[in-house]
Amino acid sequence: MAITAAAAVSLSTSIPGLALAAVPTGDDVHLGRDHPFDNGWLFHRGPGEALESPGLNDNHWRKLDLPHDWSIEDLPGEQSAEHIGPFDKKAIGGTATGFTEGGEGWYRKHFRADHWPADAHVELLFDGIYGSSEIFLNGKSVGGNLHGYRPFVLDLTPLLVRDADNVLAVHVRNLGKNSRWYSGSGIYRQVKLDILPAGARLARWGVGAWTRRIEGAEAEIDVVSKIVEASPGLQLLTRLRDGQGVVVAEVSSAIAQEVKQVLKVKAPRLWSPAEPDLYTLETEVKRGTVVLDRMIQPFGIRIVTMDPHRGLAINGVVTKLRGGCIHHDNGLLGACAFADADDRRIRLLKARGYNAVRSSHNPASHTFRNACDRLGMLLIDEAFDMWHSPKLPDDFSNHFQDHWQEVIETLVLSARNSPSVIMWSIGNEIPYRSTDEGVAWEWKLANAVRSIDPTRPVTAALNGVLGQPMKAGAKTARPGMAGKVDNASTIFLDVPGYNYRLEDMDTEQREHPERVVYASETFPHDMFDYQALADRAPWFLGEFVWTAMDYLGEAGVGASVPVKKGSSRMAGVGWPWVNAWCGDIDLIGGQKAPSLARDVAWGLSPLEMTVHRPLPDDKSEFIALWGWRDEIQSWNWAGQEGKTLSVWVYSVGDRVELLLNGTKVGEMKISPADKLQAEVRVAYVPGVLEALAFKEGKLIGRRRLETVGVPAQLRLVAERSSVKSSHQSLSYVRIEVLDAQGRVLPEDARKISLKLDGPGDLAGFGSANPLASGSFQSTEAQTFRGRALAILRSRGRPGRVRIEARADGLQSASTIIKLV
Repeated sequence: MAITAAAAVSLSTSIPGLALAAVPTGDDVHLGRDHPFDNGWLFHRGPGEALESPGLNDNHWRKLDLPHDWSIEDLPGEQSAEHIGPFDKKAIGGTATGFTEGGEGWYRKHFRADHWPADAHVELLFDGIYGSSEIFLNGKSVGGNLHGYRPFVLDLTPLLVRDADNVLAVHVRNLGKNSRWYSGSGIYRQVKLDILPAGARLARWGVGAWTRRIEGAEAEIDVVSKIVEASPGLQLLTRLRDGQGVVVAEVSSAIAQEVKQVLKVKAPRLWSPAEPDLYTLETEVKRGTVVLDRMIQPFGIRIVTMDPHRGLAINGVVTKLRGGCIHHDNGLLGACAFADADDRRIRLLKARGYNAVRSSHNPASHTFRNACDRLGMLLIDEAFDMWHSPKLPDDFSNHFQDHWQEVIETLVLSARNSPSVIMWSIGNEIPYRSTDEGVAWEWKLANAVRSIDPTRPVTAALNGVLGQPMKAGAKTARPGMAGKVDNASTIFLDVPGYNYRLEDMDTEQREHPERVVYASETFPHDMFDYQALADRAPWFLGEFVWTAMDYLGEAGVGASVPVKKGSSRMAGVGWPWVNAWCGDIDLIGGQKAPSLARDVAWGLSPLEMTVHRPLPDDKSEFIALWGWRDEIQSWNWAGQEGKTLSVWVYSVGDRVELLLNGTKVGEMKISPADKLQAEVRVAYVPGVLEALAFKEGKLIGRRRLETVGVPAQLRLVAERSSVKSSHQSLSYVRIEVLDAQGRVLPEDARKISLKLDGPGDLAGFGSANPLASGSFQSTEAQTFRGRALAILRSRGRPGRVRIEARADGLQSASTIIKLV
């Protein structure tokens, strides 16, 4: 069978964003790309005059290494009930930013260039700075950026001092109400330095590749390379290496401003979420045997197609999207984009059955895309949360009309080679998108994306009505849609994404049978309905729940809290809520009740059981739209003896039984109308509660909850016992409060103190508590539901880090992390 890529509705693959290797030149000159530039920075929080000056005495500035986010750091001043760690009740962002502060900050870095070639072309790549920034070299501006999530490049060559100290200064301003979620502040993503040859070199993000055809035992890969200052007599060599480093395809061409080549690979190993096989794409500019410039990038061979009859297929295999929306923060680390943190997020989601994520609502970091590529997670990369109309007074809409194009260009160029990226989203819930001006912007943005990458569909996340019927003419329509009726919001989109429009899906599909659609945002409680739709409708690609993981900001949108009976409370909650609490997975990586239910809905588990937290007699439960009943896996309910509790059972079986201390106390049948769930009422008695699931009389699953004892000891669990000694390396250590039998106390909250010894520092320490409860950078934190998490960062040298946890009245615990 042959699989061939088709423009706009088929997805090719390529490569993440430019890991470029150094070029050997025969002496000690370090010419090459992607040199890490994260260490040895100085930082000043707050405004200041002339802080870019080369002669400024910055000896008193704080020393740090990137990535860095000052909004997650403790605020100055005394701690109080309204001023806790990085959280302040009076923060201008309020619930949107999780009561964290922005403000202004300055960074400086001193470096020398006298060991570089005198005529080298030097560029600096920032993967992301939040918010607006201006960069100075030796006191003079070299550029800046207004979009807090896009990568951007600056040419340092004209102002570079070749034989003395250079001073790079970065001024960052995160002011006003500009974000609907936690953004963080500062240089929160990686910085890379390129020292390139004078004359001919590969253009920034200048090599694009995609799989054109897979047939039999051969794949054909189109590669287009752009050259800066191309000169006669040079060659462009492109090769592909497999995972063992063996060259499997190679082609050489005479240099030109743009060079098109085809690589043919025998017996290719195809990239997919289940088997994310990666190759290495090498591109070299050569003069004879001398390599002038080299670019090295990961590459995945795969073709993705979408049509209403089969849905989404990867290399011909029909695949449903089991997706989740995510924001960019890394929990206790704030916005800091560490590769290890992003890798952990993807591993946690893969373990829970996810095969896709949506970067809501901004371009994903390079480190996050790389994790998706390596681990096999499909990605919808999104550009904007707003276009020309604001959602907040100080958001990017103020700059959109003058700067949209640079965002689109850098989004697509930097990520177009990632095999994980399957669609480009040009916006989320855009106000006034169905007006004439909105439709014009839709056309402009979609075409800008297609002009760079015609192989992936253009999408957007649409809420509410889709707008008036319209027809596009032959010169403006998508292929095959000229003269056909469509809606204003979808007329220039290849694949519409629907936000919370479950009830509209079938009706609109009957009106537009040519459409393939997916649910770009869904409520957690609709998971069973979306799974049923995915099972029966090929045109429905799958869902992206809001959200896959908890995140800072949008505080309390997933809250479930007791309120006075009869209350008409409809809004979310305010201070001291600081995280959204709507994730399947909590802020430190633990499963919450909707995740357990999803394990059943997605076939990972035949049976799960939770208990609904009992309410006082005068209270009822307020559950936000993105929330879930307050259920936990616990049979510890002291004070509730004899009272009837709600036990929720999720199962693919047709009948469940509950046993309490060996005695049957409940039984329920589960029909399709019950959507894989049943509520069983049980009078509380301490002991052991068991659930048994049956299907057609056969036992298919068993779950157990038991009453645990009093707190007696701590346990430390290192997720990895050894990590690399690079200063970018992180180690995650779980802290648990146990009884004497080694069982976690499901409701325990107590102060834990940590002691570290060795070449590592505490990068973050806290819990999943959605309320402001303290600092994330102190050596003391409160457990939540019996657990906390410590994140260690290597100091950049090998050794052993010993971490010890203590709590009053409990047996302490320790563990060793090896840095190799």
